[in-house]
Amino acid sequence: MSPEVVISTVSAVVSLLGAVVVGWATAWSARRVRQFDRSIEVQDRAQNKAEQAEAMLSRYREPLLGAAHNLQARLYNIVNKDFLASYLTDDDPDTRRYARDYTVYVLAEYLCWAEIIRRDLRFLDLRGIARNRTFVELIEASHRTLSRGWAAQAWQLFRGQQRAIGELMMTETDAADAARHESIGYVEYCARLDTDATFGAWFARLRRNVDDLVHPDRDNQTRLIRLQNALVDLIEFLDPDRERLPAKYRDRLAPDARSS
Repeated sequence: MSPEVVISTVSAVVSLLGAVVVGWATAWSARRVRQFDRSIEVQDRAQNKAEQAEAMLSRYREPLLGAAHNLQARLYNIVNKDFLASYLTDDDPDTRRYARDYTVYVLAEYLCWAEIIRRDLRFLDLRGIARNRTFVELIEASHRTLSRGWAAQAWQLFRGQQRAIGELMMTETDAADAARHESIGYVEYCARLDTDATFGAWFARLRRNVDDLVHPDRDNQTRLIRLQNALVDLIEFLDPDRERLPAKYRDRLAPDARSS
């Protein structure tokens, strides 16, 4: 083989190897760029989810905190301060009605905000956000307590009943920077109890149950105690620095060993 042929062959081989190396390097570089881009995309999605979760919490923090506080405070007063025994036996019919119907109202108001949040969560894929997962679990604790079938049935509400009451209490809002829905107020609630038979029927048993709690025995307080504690847990999550609700509004009812 002549020197010219050898040189030509070597040059071709070198060129081929160079092309292979360049091709491999280009492919490797492109793969690394794609991996980097995917990593950035994943980080952006995670950050966007976290921002969505925080935006949702900010939107609902105040109304849900207020509803949770109103309900837990009423439960605390029923169990520890004989609220119903004092006011459901009052000579004034307006006082008796307020004691009964506002007690049911604060439960319904809380269920309304829980249903509003549940609906919005359907459209946000936030399950991977730890803070949001905690938020959902805390609300779930109150739903679970209401649906539990303890021997004493006062205020037992199955999941569908809880959602139905939440829906009935819901009204649209035109505020662009707030929730699309909110809870009706106590005045409208009372008016609808008096004039809307379908609306009133959903609350009839709960209103009767209030009378059963005038002199409740310990078994009949199980649900109230567990629900009040779950609501205080939610309040601690929503207001950890106690800027909106001071510590004096977070007293817990002592749990009953038989309620577990």
